[in-house]
Amino acid sequence: MAGAVTSLASSGPTSRRDEIVTIARRIFAGRGYTATSMRDIAEASGLMAGSLYSHFRSKAEILRLVLSPLLDALEPGQEEVLASEGSGLDRFERMVRRVLEILAAHRDETTIVHYDWSELSETPELADLALRSNGLLDLWRRVVVAGQEDGSIRPDVRPELAVRAVTSALLASVDTKRYVTLALPETAVRRGELADELVALFSAGLGGRPARATPRPAARRPGTR
Repeated sequence: MAGAVTSLASSGPTSRRDEIVTIARRIFAGRGYTATSMRDIAEASGLMAGSLYSHFRSKAEILRLVLSPLLDALEPGQEEVLASEGSGLDRFERMVRRVLEILAAHRDETTIVHYDWSELSETPELADLALRSNGLLDLWRRVVVAGQEDGSIRPDVRPELAVRAVTSALLASVDTKRYVTLALPETAVRRGELADELVALFSAGLGGRPARATPRPAARRPGTR
């Protein structure tokens, strides 16, 4: 168990708490937050289980320290794009690029949020993190609405559906668990090629012509079959 994780001795000149958080992050991402115990983290860190509580109050506190860097990068990044110049579609495209760059730099944290969201969102001690994460979705919604208001994004698109589609696509793009057989080349992420492709896909759909409405079946009159 501990052998699969980089030892503390090989880490850089960071604090003991930072080293433990780094180890916990890797375990959470690989095994899942729920399936990981404080004992698992302690053993991987070369500590007795009881000694871990001298550094952290709970497993939730460790998770907070693991996830905060991701949220601390996403919030200002998306807010800056939303407040920037350009049409709503222009800003949507920039937000895709910015968020993908951040997610790719925080793959473990992204994996944890993606696969352990139900646990995270239901833990009272982490309620503020869940609130911040939901706030990121609202930033996406606002940029889509801005595009509809200025005419750069189709008016027939449901903002909520657009947000679900783009955030799911971005998470899938950096997912190293579900899509093992559909792996994307790391160079595509580093060179921005993946961002270019995602922008092209979404821009063509959001900025294209409104879809033709599907005819609804005629209402039946009472007493007919």
